[in-house]
Amino acid sequence: MNIAQFFIERRVVTLVLTVVMLGAGLVSYQSLSRLEDPEFTIKDALVITPYPGASAAEVEAEVSDRLETAVQKMGQLKRVVSKSDRGLSTLTVTIKDKYDKHKLPQVWDELRRKIDDAQRELPPGSGSSLVVDDYGDVYGIFIAITGDGYTYA
Repeated sequence: MNIAQFFIERRVVTLVLTVVMLGAGLVSYQSLSRLEDPEFTIKDALVITPYPGASAAEVEAEVSDRLETAVQKMGQLKRVVSKSDRGLSTLTVTIKDKYDKHKLPQVWDELRRKIDDAQRELPPGSGSSLVVDDYGDVYGIFIAITGDGYTYA
């Protein structure tokens, strides 16, 4: 017997099965666990070091290179990108993908220790390094709509 023909001939069975499946779907949808704002792990950290009055070349030679050398001793490291501006060194440290959110705090602590150890080798005029690894209080997206002739009021 053809399955389509079976359900066409037995209309009551078809309606009962449809209602049961609809009810089961609604019950399972209501019992799904969900988060209002799901947590996601960012495996990047910024190391920001001020060096007031220094040129970009001086910042690179005296601050960025030394911090990069210290950070590259970490086994958890995936990539280091440095940017040397006038008076400011910024390192972006990326951790390997195999480290989950439970192991990342230990990795960030090790990064802070490496940066603190390298702080002794930096020139006297440089400020203390700041390691930024918590991005929990930033917006994921920011949209601005502007137009000619409109004000903020």
